[in-house]
Amino acid sequence: MAYPIRHFDPQTIYFITSRTIQSRLLMAPSRKTNELIGGALARAVRQCEVKLFAYVFTSNHFHLMVQAPTAIAMSRFMQRLQSNIAVKVGRLVGWRGRFFARRYSSEPVVDEGAQVERLRYVLSHGVKEGLVSTVREWPGLTCAHALVEGVEVSQQRWRNWTRRWAMEVEEDVNVDRFSEACPSDDEALVLTPLPCWAHLSAAQRAQLAVQLVKDIDGTAPRDHSRARATAIANQDPHGRPLHTKHSARPKAHASTRAAWVAAVRKYQAVLAAFRDASKQWLRGMLQVAFPPHCFRPPTWAVPPEIV
Repeated sequence: MAYPIRHFDPQTIYFITSRTIQSRLLMAPSRKTNELIGGALARAVRQCEVKLFAYVFTSNHFHLMVQAPTAIAMSRFMQRLQSNIAVKVGRLVGWRGRFFARRYSSEPVVDEGAQVERLRYVLSHGVKEGLVSTVREWPGLTCAHALVEGVEVSQQRWRNWTRRWAMEVEEDVNVDRFSEACPSDDEALVLTPLPCWAHLSAAQRAQLAVQLVKDIDGTAPRDHSRARATAIANQDPHGRPLHTKHSARPKAHASTRAAWVAAVRKYQAVLAAFRDASKQWLRGMLQVAFPPHCFRPPTWAVPPEIV
């Protein structure tokens, strides 16, 4: 089955999901894993100038709420984030080959109610599975602490392996990639307030986050949660769960059916226009106009005799 056509509207927040190959526990939380992922995330946000509203990284997948100024910026952001995680965390856990499974999914978050609902979903990871008793006990990288404490900028460490390589070549010294001696850069991870909360003060936003966390903690399964939380630190990164959840990708996230239907119809209209333009493109009409915020087919897809 073909992948859905990408369409990134700069005015829309997208809910991003990406899963590791075979759902293996390659991102199992640890101090160094969190450091590597945090540095990669902060660097990608800064370089691609995207807005990051929420994030959580579990052992085998992650979720983000992101808004990008252009479709190209979104594409570059995800490429840099995933490739750096694959290279650095893959090296840390001794994994060679493909790190992430199928292409990441991205669905529009179309209204204010859906923004809060998706944020709640992000914060609930670890609790809803019964792995931890409270949101803030999750040992992986998460935005929960920053939201509750009202911290919009956190410092992350980016291990600069390019400078490390230069040290080895020019100074003839052997520096371990994961040691404290490895050259590093400080990266500021900026967390942007949700648009529906942007008019509130930092203290008011923190209070809303505290209430969300409190509500989630109230639904936590209590049976054996502490024992399971302890097991998280002992996970084998090459291991995989016996059962994984496989569900269809949602077309959009909305708080009402009417808003959801409107979002789906909007995408269907873009898709119809894209397909019509693609037919003309493949006939050699290279000046045809594609819908904005989409990626047109590559030129090599056009028959050589037409080009």
